[in-house]
Amino acid sequence: MAGQNASQRTHRYDAFLSYSHAADSAKADHLRRGLQNFARSSWRHLHALRIFLDNASLSANPGLWPEIERHLADSGAFILLACPGSAGSDWVQKEINWWRAGLGARRMLIVVTGGELKWDHRAGDFDWEHTTCLPRTMAGMFSDEPRWVDLRWMSEEDPGSLRDSRFQQCVADLAAPLHGRPKEDLIGADVTRQRRTKRLVRGALAVITALAVAAGLGWVNAVQQRDEAQRQARLATSRQLAATALNLKDGNLRLASLLAIEAYRMQESPEAIATLNQLSTDSPHLVSMMSSAKDISALAFSTDDKVVAVGDEGGAVAVWRADDRALRARTSLPGRITAVGFSQDGKRLAAGDSKGNVGVYDLTRKRLRRLAPRPKSVSSLAFGMAGQLAVVDEAGTVALYEESGKMVRAKRSGHSGTVTVFQNVDSHLLVRDGVGGGALYTVPELRTVVESHQLSLPAGQFVQAVSNGGHCFGYLKFGQLISTGLPKRKGHESLADTCPDFPALPNEEARLLALSDNGRMAVGTASGITVADAQTKGETGRLRTLTGVGRPSMLRFSDTGERLASAHGRTVALWNFQQSSRTAHAHGLPLSDDETMIRSPALAAGPDGQVAWDNLMEDDPVVKETRLHVWSPKGRDLLVGGDDLLYGALAFSPDGRTLYAGLSSGVQSWQVQGTRLVKRHTVSFSGRHDDYLDPVMIAPRADGSLVITTDDGAVHIADPSAQRTRIAVPRGPGDPRRGLLSSLSDNGRTAAVQNIKGAVDLYDVDSGRKMQSVRLDGEKVNAFALAGGGHALFLDGSRGTFARWDLDTQRFRWQSDEPNGARVTSSADGRTVLTLADSGALTRWDADTGDRLGGPDVPIPLRTMSGFGGIGEHTGFVMDSAGTLWTATEGGEVLSWDFSVASWIEGLCRIADRNLTDAEWRRYVGTDPPSRPTCS
Repeated sequence: MAGQNASQRTHRYDAFLSYSHAADSAKADHLRRGLQNFARSSWRHLHALRIFLDNASLSANPGLWPEIERHLADSGAFILLACPGSAGSDWVQKEINWWRAGLGARRMLIVVTGGELKWDHRAGDFDWEHTTCLPRTMAGMFSDEPRWVDLRWMSEEDPGSLRDSRFQQCVADLAAPLHGRPKEDLIGADVTRQRRTKRLVRGALAVITALAVAAGLGWVNAVQQRDEAQRQARLATSRQLAATALNLKDGNLRLASLLAIEAYRMQESPEAIATLNQLSTDSPHLVSMMSSAKDISALAFSTDDKVVAVGDEGGAVAVWRADDRALRARTSLPGRITAVGFSQDGKRLAAGDSKGNVGVYDLTRKRLRRLAPRPKSVSSLAFGMAGQLAVVDEAGTVALYEESGKMVRAKRSGHSGTVTVFQNVDSHLLVRDGVGGGALYTVPELRTVVESHQLSLPAGQFVQAVSNGGHCFGYLKFGQLISTGLPKRKGHESLADTCPDFPALPNEEARLLALSDNGRMAVGTASGITVADAQTKGETGRLRTLTGVGRPSMLRFSDTGERLASAHGRTVALWNFQQSSRTAHAHGLPLSDDETMIRSPALAAGPDGQVAWDNLMEDDPVVKETRLHVWSPKGRDLLVGGDDLLYGALAFSPDGRTLYAGLSSGVQSWQVQGTRLVKRHTVSFSGRHDDYLDPVMIAPRADGSLVITTDDGAVHIADPSAQRTRIAVPRGPGDPRRGLLSSLSDNGRTAAVQNIKGAVDLYDVDSGRKMQSVRLDGEKVNAFALAGGGHALFLDGSRGTFARWDLDTQRFRWQSDEPNGARVTSSADGRTVLTLADSGALTRWDADTGDRLGGPDVPIPLRTMSGFGGIGEHTGFVMDSAGTLWTATEGGEVLSWDFSVASWIEGLCRIADRNLTDAEWRRYVGTDPPSRPTCS
């Protein structure tokens, strides 16, 4: 029976659905799905009823009617979708006739989808005058009025939802006889099934959601683990590159610089930052490096040391600026360049090659003029003051050219001419060879005045050199320079041995030697370059090792001896012995050392890059009117002022127009005006005045008031235009002359004051309330600085502890036991922290982790009057808002320092003068090289 279990069914289909394809295709399919889903016994059964619908159930078959007949016979009921379209359909009429011939009206259900249906009770049949949805062939088929379902409200274009309540009622009317169960039971069963399904769906959704959440958490965890693994891999690669860079830095600074940059880009780790810092501060005299297409074969500086000429084996000559590596000119000769030299005014460059060619290049007009060639390779050349040119070839022939380029005279001397130089206002020409001999000739006659063919070289291993001026010839053996001169002749005393005494060098085999005329010697060894300064009375000559390059192939001093060019294959390195650091910048601001006590100048940095200090300039008279100075890199005008011989603290107003200077009695306000500092106002300290009451720090606030700490532990507030300060925090108990340290936040809201027990008390300035007290276990606090808007305090202890205290959490973030400085400063945002040791060592620290990142040393002045204190005790230091460090040293100068990673990378790229090659990347990094260059 229809609607029963499969084992009890006698038909394959519970019902056959007959309809008009043209009128009711969508409704038929919608009704079929509704009957299949209504009152299913469980979710495991796909269909509650099996309904035959030709479009859904028939397969392709050439005999369509026999197939339909077979399915009619295999159906337990007949459902007719009645409408005018189905009434006129031949196929529907055939299906009705087949069913009528069999079961007749039994098991036939009518669903009206269109038209009219009316029963005539007197006739016992449909009222065929008014019925339009049934075919006339059904006349007499029903003896009683059949129950029919009305679906005329349903749209063919949009049948609606299967759960529509009206549709559900219609489906229930049809399903009840098909299932053989009351309509109410079916509706109840369907509701129960729907509730059960909803519970199952909710349960399934809950399970799926839980699984999805678990999977999501697992995915997030997997991504985090992957990211952490990648981070650890990058960190390991970064540390490996940093370690490799440190290993290579002494012999190959260019490659080491590139590896250090990539180490930082791989992971901004403390190790990578420390490596960048160390490579930027090592080799302090190194200015730049540049490359040539071929091995370097000739070098020469201009007379003013500003330009260097580089000749190579391929015949190319390049002229570079000695300070910024800017290329000024290029020219060439056919052979290997063997000699280059500048005119006295630096406007012309002469070059000679291995084939005897001689050319003069006009650096102004960018034009090369070829001179009459020499028969042999050119060994040396030189310009005179009047513009004439002397050229010596390897056969010892001296040729003299006029400025016009015409050769006026040539003479065979027998001296190959390692050095050729004009002397005595161009009246004489000195030629020195490489074995100790030489000759002096008159100009322009080339008449011999003095000549020596003496061989002054020893047996065995040695290296020899002649200074640029020809005054000093010597050879180096067993680490000792032995010098000789030409025979003495009256009126030419300079020809005698004028080499100074040099200190003995370390026992390392010398491969190359260069001498200057001002008492400096450079020695090339297998491991690099050693430079020695001459010994003077009572002082041992200074020895320096120039790191960053390997074994040199050529060394050449400038005429002043303050610069050195070294060639290493195809690379030239330029050195400046007046440069004390590659990260420091001199601004021509030398300071006097007029104090006989140890003291660091007061120093302040303004918002626009200006800097102020309390110290006389070099050669200034000792007067109080020139004690204060303000200088700006923008205007470069030095502003001078002051009316006291000693100021204790300096600070700029937020707009940079006023300089506040602290005295033992109060604070002066100086206005920046023109080229002078004009005093506008003085505010005196309130309270008891003692002999030793000095301001330690001044913090201007946005409202125009000042916060001042004094060395008795008090904190003062000076309101605008006030005559006296008001005390926000009174001085501590005990001896007021103790000299207590203090620090202020940049906004002047928080004060840190050392107490007499060696700890640090933290105060809210406006209320005067003590907020916290910080102590280093078992140590006295030697120095400290507030930073980060007063949220961080950096402390230096007497036993070597350096620590960061967070005011918000009231706990130490980190403590470092590495040896550190005796004084502390930081940027206003607290991201950069520096210490300065008594020895002058500047150290940068990682503010977040406490890792030591290293740093340079403050240059030592040539002389000081302040006893034996370390250079750090003579130096004031402060960091401006742009992250630039400023230092001022008694007897030294005012310097600005690059302490940002970006500036270090820029400087290292300038030294490297290239990018990592693909082969180098694969060797040191181990992956495919990226498309980006190391240095842009």
